[in-house]
Amino acid sequence: MPNKKSRKDILRDKLRDPDAKADLDDRTSKVFERKGYLITNILGAGSFGEVYNAIRKNNEICAVKVIDLVRCSNKYKKKFLPRELAALMETRHENIIRIYDIFRSNKKIFIFMEFASNGDLGKFMKKNGVLKEERARIWFTQTTSAINYLHEEMFTAHRDVKIENILLNRDWIVKITDFGFAIEAIDIDGQIIFSGTFCGTIPYYCIQILQKKPYNPFKADTWALGVVLYAMTHNRFPFHYKDTKLMIKEQSDQRFIEERIKGSHSNELKDLIMRLFDTDENSRFSTEQILEHAWIKRENLIQLDENRTSRWNNQDFQTANDEQRAFQTYKE
Repeated sequence: MPNKKSRKDILRDKLRDPDAKADLDDRTSKVFERKGYLITNILGAGSFGEVYNAIRKNNEICAVKVIDLVRCSNKYKKKFLPRELAALMETRHENIIRIYDIFRSNKKIFIFMEFASNGDLGKFMKKNGVLKEERARIWFTQTTSAINYLHEEMFTAHRDVKIENILLNRDWIVKITDFGFAIEAIDIDGQIIFSGTFCGTIPYYCIQILQKKPYNPFKADTWALGVVLYAMTHNRFPFHYKDTKLMIKEQSDQRFIEERIKGSHSNELKDLIMRLFDTDENSRFSTEQILEHAWIKRENLIQLDENRTSRWNNQDFQTANDEQRAFQTYKE
């Protein structure tokens, strides 16, 4: 009679993809097994490494991000990677991806983290299209709550807020990830340290970055949150990001922005977007102001709980046609 499989073996069998690339080498896998992690299959690969699934001691599924230091530039290894690792280890917020362990060898760094099984918001929107306003409010509030925690508690700016860095866990709750450009931006006197590194993702750039001027990184984050909110509710980017000069012109033209947000959305939503697309950093909304805005605090805000989110179905989302699903393509 064959031996009965353990829960861990069953999970491993479910996770393994027969068409996936080879797992980590046996020696590395055995080292992690001794530390309580069973590496299963590869999830994907990027320019600096791969991401794997793993099972923890408590039979919880997690993700493993592997950074191959050989592939990284010296600038990344010396400047951005230490910041990312520090930010990952120090943050503790329900809407920020949780880190379990970080291990380092001579050539690789292994980051064991919470697994967001529903992928990123960008992929979700490509498949499902524009979000209903109520759903957008929930996910945008969770996203802003995470960024507000970074700003107010960690004195840190994310500097790469975008829909691809907004993950969704099995209960459809937002988990912010990717702290590669994060930076502590408050000095010992409590003053904001303006950034001179023009980083992030172009469609989310505020006008100061486009003009290559020193910028307030906290307000750059809130501008990017405005782009996220616009994308959630319109299924497109607000500005022609492939033409820098045109993008600057559009961002500077309030009438252009007003035209872009016309439609069936609530006045409160339109007002919040306009306040986030304020080219003046001094008057542009902070994360605290976003969370106090009327659109966020509306009485009919749906409360998230595991019982409700686990029962979501297609009626919770607006189904998009093929053109709407082409989210990365700018539409007039």
